[in-house]
Formats: sequence, C-alpha cells, structure tokens
Amino acid sequence: MKVDMQHRHIYIQAAEQISIQQPLSEQWMDEPIRYDDALVKAVNPAFRDYLAPNDVRRMGNLMKRALVATLKVLDETGVRHPDAIITGTSLGSLDYSERFLDAMVENGEQTLSPTYFMQSTHNTVGSTLSIYTKNNGYNTTYSHGALSFSLAMLDAWMQIRLGRISTALVGGFDEMVDNYYELLAKTGYVGVSGMVPCSEVTMSMLLNTDASADHLCELAGISISHRPDNDGLKLQVEKMLQEAGLSWTDLSAVMTGINGNDTNDEPYHQLVRELFPDLPHLHYKHIFGENHTSSALGIYAAAHCLKRGVIPQFMYAEPPASPCVSPRNILFVNVTNSRDYSFVLLKK
Repeated sequence: MKVDMQHRHIYIQAAEQISIQQPLSEQWMDEPIRYDDALVKAVNPAFRDYLAPNDVRRMGNLMKRALVATLKVLDETGVRHPDAIITGTSLGSLDYSERFLDAMVENGEQTLSPTYFMQSTHNTVGSTLSIYTKNNGYNTTYSHGALSFSLAMLDAWMQIRLGRISTALVGGFDEMVDNYYELLAKTGYVGVSGMVPCSEVTMSMLLNTDASADHLCELAGISISHRPDNDGLKLQVEKMLQEAGLSWTDLSAVMTGINGNDTNDEPYHQLVRELFPDLPHLHYKHIFGENHTSSALGIYAAAHCLKRGVIPQFMYAEPPASPCVSPRNILFVNVTNSRDYSFVLLKK
C-alpha cells in the first residue's frame, strides 16, 4: 500500500538542554566546560525557579530535568498543547529503578513505597509531560538503546509529513548511576583511556510546520538503515538531499559521534573518508559526553550552530583546510553498534 507523504516543511522551533554544560543555556558555544573525569553528572538548574516545591521533592532528577527543559521550550514557542509528545530513552528512570530494586531486597518485598516504582518505567517522562501540558494526543516512548532518539525523531517526522499533526514535542532523556557506569566500563563502552566522559542527557525540542523568524533550522530529512553497505549509505544520503532540493555540494559540514573510543570511532572515520572527504568534520561528544542518547545533544548543537550562523572552532574534529563560514546545511550521523546508521539533515 502506498502511503502519501506530503511535502511539508518541518522546523525545529526551539530546543533546550540540561547536560554537563551550562543548563538551559547556549553559553557552551562560547565558554564550554571541560572535564577530565570519566563520569560526569548533569549540571542541574535551580528547579525551584520552574517547579512547585512539592514537585521538586517528590520527583527524581531525570523527571525534573525533562519537565524543566520542556516547559522552557513551550514557553519560548508559545505552544501550550503540542499535538504529540514523543520521547526517546535507553535507560529510563534508572536511578529510581535501582532504588526500587534495592528497597525490595532490603525490605524482603514488604512495605514498599510506591514512589520509586511509579517513576521507574521508561514512559514515565512522556506521561508526566502529558499531564503537565494537558495533552491527550499521540504519546509514545522509544527505548531502543542508542537508536532511541533517532526513532523518536523519525516518528515525529512521519506523523507531520502524513498530515496527522502539526506540532510535536520530541525529547531525549537518560541518566547514569555509579553501578551501571561500572558495568559499562567493564564492557569497554565507556571509561576507555583517551575517551570523552560518560554523561547524562536531557534535551527537549519542538517541531512544527511554522516557518517563523525565531526557528532554529529546518529538519529537512531523516533516514535510518540497518547494516547498509557503502553503496546503500550513498544512496540513502543522495535520496535525502534530493527530497530536500539539495546536492552533495550544498552540504556545509558533517557531524558525527566520535568519542575517542576506537571501537566507536572507526565506522565514523570510514564513513567520512569514503563519502565526505572534503567536508569539514564536526564532533560534539567531547563537550557533552557519551551516553546512550547523546545523539539528541548532537542535533541540538548542530541546530544552534545553524541558527547562530557560526561553528565554534572547538567543534571541528580536525582543523579544516577552510573553516565553514555561515553554514547552511549540516548532515548529522549517528552509528549504533556499527550496524544501525541514522542520518538527520538540518537546513538553515
């Protein structure tokens, strides 16, 4: 059955982050915070400036971060009730999940507090955002490891292109606890010498069809493929560019998720060598750290670079032959386990 996908322009109207950089701020573009630690927790804003004291006391950090970032995005855009809320998280409310399991062991599964259980599921963030925004529309959560946020964006993209919705609140949320970090370090996923720190992520953005003067950039295309060969990757990018009315020469830069871990970085380096040898190569994890949903911060960073019309020097993976001046189009690439490739095309 053929699905009629309308050619509707989709814009990232606003995006906010709470990460290991200054929260709810673009100060990282001018004065990024540098870290030498292997594990760095997110820098929290003053939650009481945004939430009622009762909410601050009863919510975990992940929930408070997601709620504050989302409320700020909605306040900036003036959209009180988005048509859809779509979230991506690999680990969900990991801290409260751990606390609930610890309490089960310590109390012999007796007299357990319901608070930790109620906030321990992966879709808790999406449902709480729905309650606060009084949203009764489409609401779903993707929990597919490092591909979670890409799938959330793809869902929003398809819903808007199909004409089912006009606004979508899309978020990527993950936190880290010490015990799980130690497990990841044993597998070599994080904690490798020369690698960026393991971190936490909260990023909320609003997608809509309104080309206002304040939007960050246009979401011109998104594509995900499983185990593609080189020809398949090239065709994937060519199709995205063609649908957006662009060509290879229109690309200003390519942004990848290199993090200093050779296992993670090799697919990116190979992709850049074979498909984008002449394009400036950008990275972001040295600023925001590594976690399962860090791609959300990469897209956030690329969108703000396009809005500001400049790429900070520290975002170049290596000094380019000619720095990118007034970037127009950035191709964001996320590779998961060397087998799942997602491309997001952002257009000024």
